[in-house]
Amino acid sequence: METKEMTRYPVHIVGAGPGDPDLLTVKAKRLLEEADVLFYDCLPAEHVLKAAPSAEVIYINKHPEEGEKKEDILEYVKKYHLDGKKVVRLKAGDALMFNGGDVEARILKEWGIPFELVPGVTAAAAAANLFAIPTTEIHKSNAIVNVIAYEINDDYAHIRDIAKLFKHGTTVALYMAFDNLKRIFEVFKEEGIREDIPVVIAAMVSLKNQDVAKATMNTVFEVIDQREMLSPFVFFIGEHIDIYK
Repeated sequence: METKEMTRYPVHIVGAGPGDPDLLTVKAKRLLEEADVLFYDCLPAEHVLKAAPSAEVIYINKHPEEGEKKEDILEYVKKYHLDGKKVVRLKAGDALMFNGGDVEARILKEWGIPFELVPGVTAAAAAANLFAIPTTEIHKSNAIVNVIAYEINDDYAHIRDIAKLFKHGTTVALYMAFDNLKRIFEVFKEEGIREDIPVVIAAMVSLKNQDVAKATMNTVFEVIDQREMLSPFVFFIGEHIDIYK
């Protein structure tokens, strides 16, 4: 008697967007609805968990404990995949934008586990649209650079390089930058960037307590305190940015 071979589904690494379930892509929503098990690791993703009503939901520590490797965490994903489960690995924003989706995809490839990456709306893209922030302008600002500034271990050398882009009209979007923002702005000023260059602060993008405000490098912290703005933040900096809404 022939034994029917177990069906195994690709692991889906899904961008959850910035948090509002309405900003999930149609494909992401469908995969969540069909998921048997869902792994997530960040606060914004929690807001879309209700889109997976029948899934077993498992929290994964985004920052592994000492001695624990990414491979150790993905062993759980592997187990459910081999058991024939429909596995979704949920990432905030877009999985490949500062969220480690590339590392996990590489490991799954090395293990011979099929996977599919599903695009998500980034926090910067969502903020620009929700608050009508013109991040680019034809012939004036032809580039936007997304920068993660959580851990800076090169003595801010790359921040100095980024400062040179402002003279070309480039807009810079800083992610996870709050703890290092004071020093980043000091470096920008050392590189000749004017103190009153426009800065737009987008907080809790797409979530209940979202807020947006315009400031300068000199007034950012004052504005955040006055408005009692909450993290996570995206900071937009550039000569041509504004808030139209």
